[in-house]
Amino acid sequence: RLTCQRIKNANVSLVSQQFNKSATFCTSQQLDEEPRFLEMVKAYFDEAAQYTSIRKDKLEVYKNCNTVLKVMLPLRRDNGSIEFIPAYRAQHKHHRLPVKGGTRYSPHVELQEVEALSSLMTFKCAVVDLPYGGGKGGIRIDPRQYSAREIESLTRRYTLELAKKGFIGAAIDVLGPDMGTTPREMSIMKDTYQMFFGHLDINAVGCVTGKSISQGGISGRVESTGLGVFYGIRELLKDEGLMHRYNLTTGVKGKRVIIQGFGNVGYWAAKFLTESGAKVIGVVEYNGSIYDENGIDPNDLNRFIQDKKPIFAYTKAKEVYKDDSAFYKECDILIPAALERAVNKYNADRIQCKILAEAANGPTTIAGAEILTNKNVLILPDLLLNAGGVTVSYFEWLKNLEHVRPGRLIKKWEEKSKKNMLNVIYKLAGKQAGEFTAEEQEIIAGPSEKDIVYSGLEEVMSVAVEETKDTAKQLNITLKLAAWVNAINKIDRCYTEAGFTL
Repeated sequence: RLTCQRIKNANVSLVSQQFNKSATFCTSQQLDEEPRFLEMVKAYFDEAAQYTSIRKDKLEVYKNCNTVLKVMLPLRRDNGSIEFIPAYRAQHKHHRLPVKGGTRYSPHVELQEVEALSSLMTFKCAVVDLPYGGGKGGIRIDPRQYSAREIESLTRRYTLELAKKGFIGAAIDVLGPDMGTTPREMSIMKDTYQMFFGHLDINAVGCVTGKSISQGGISGRVESTGLGVFYGIRELLKDEGLMHRYNLTTGVKGKRVIIQGFGNVGYWAAKFLTESGAKVIGVVEYNGSIYDENGIDPNDLNRFIQDKKPIFAYTKAKEVYKDDSAFYKECDILIPAALERAVNKYNADRIQCKILAEAANGPTTIAGAEILTNKNVLILPDLLLNAGGVTVSYFEWLKNLEHVRPGRLIKKWEEKSKKNMLNVIYKLAGKQAGEFTAEEQEIIAGPSEKDIVYSGLEEVMSVAVEETKDTAKQLNITLKLAAWVNAINKIDRCYTEAGFTL
């Protein structure tokens, strides 16, 4: 997490680098005065529910979590000692099965957090029309303090505990990666489940997503959340009326972007935005921040951070801080891509952006959102914007159930069809068809797995953005509230048409 202590006397003397010696992050005590994460999620639900015509008793059902599991995992450390580590899994709603959600390895994992995150998954899946209920889980460890062998042992034991209690399976509960987990942990989970239960379940490989390609993963999953953030921002920036209202020109090109959290999501969002003409001018990490009005190369910064170096040691930026000063610089788009409650009533008034794009889960408190809305800041909601990860996980799950790679059956047929069409065009134009140029070969080539994934994600995000904008205009509410209203109404429609299982 970002440090919550006042930073003084930063005695770093580097040419053209500056440090704000009196800047502060909000303190833990201040954040405790804001609603807790689960309370915040429920408060957003209650506010949005006022714009629906659903009965209050039904709303209470939709709001609260169905099932929560807590287990204690024994672990023999490499030094021979034994630890007893808490682990959790929450299933928010079962109106659609399986439930779907990530698995966190973090020292901050606790019961209310997984409940809140599983709730967000339910509503997020509803916003983008994925056939899932919401789930979330995790193990309360700091993975940096454990060896690869210890993490593998914990992961296998966690998988077995979930399986014994009916909390994992391609038709029950599909796990995925989250903070502190990677394709390696997902592959270990898949392997464990498949070894013990695969003889009874032909679709066992679909019990988790975010796996390595060799283990049944899908191309494009690693960058999917960041790509979804990019698609969502790009689609909203196309709306001329909306951009005029917030004093912005249409299109991504030329937009100044600051990103908080330069992990997987932050990096890929920065990469795709930069490739489309935007300029990343600031990056905030837990150990400092950097700012450069001329732009920061996301690829170069990512290589630097991958070497485990602190961001304040990055010498290619004009301004370097040991605090979060870059978070409050003027920009067009601010992307919080780290943890929840990053924007709150204690710092929202200092934020100088025109668009706040919520790439993290629950990064803005209700009080923070109210302050920003009053400042005429457009908030792009997390329920919509960071749905790229679960959307591509859905594609991976379908690949596992179908037991065939997307496009494998039609790729060559499509190439031949395009070649025939091009030959006909040449013939009609009175030209002799010969060897195709490199440009023509690129047009002719059938879609790869990644092409199909990117195209599918673009379609999902585009439709969801339009639905959210339409609801916001019809009800004269914010995009954030509109996303919640759409999710609640879709869940109600599902329960109304199928009935409650009693």
